[in-house]
Amino acid sequence: MKILFLMFFISVIHAWKPISLEKDMSKLFGVWYVNAWTGNVDIPEDKRHQKIPPFTVRLLSNGKLEAKLNLKKYGRCEEIKLTLEKTKEPGKMTTWGRQLVGLLSIYLEDQKIVYIESRMNGKNVIMMLLAGRNKVAHPEALKIFTEFVRSKGQDETKIIIPGLEGNKDGFSNFS
Repeated sequence: MKILFLMFFISVIHAWKPISLEKDMSKLFGVWYVNAWTGNVDIPEDKRHQKIPPFTVRLLSNGKLEAKLNLKKYGRCEEIKLTLEKTKEPGKMTTWGRQLVGLLSIYLEDQKIVYIESRMNGKNVIMMLLAGRNKVAHPEALKIFTEFVRSKGQDETKIIIPGLEGNKDGFSNFS
């Protein structure tokens, strides 16, 4: 039994690894869906399960990445853009100069874990999300994400599986 537990523990530890931004960056381009998320941010209960539109990642001419999505705010469309700059650490980028964004690959090719650390109003903020090329996460990816959330000291019971916003092809109607 101890050996079985050890094998499981080792497989979970090695289930995710930093994305090599030098050789694997092009695998990040395109449309991604938020399959699950959690964090220690205070979000009102009525907003926690709101539909989340897909986001698009593309390469900018200056070599940085841009993540973009459109949100409805006060009945209008608001475009949100994040510019991500590589750091010297594998799989880590920064946005707005101070937020650390970790990009982790798992063995399921079309699923990634995004880990965001920041400081807002004197409080350490942690956000984690499971992003996928499909609207629904692979069950094994959700297990790996749950283990990752636990490994970061967060409560896995607070993982949210959001609704999806967009038309039948998955793209938001307010581009």
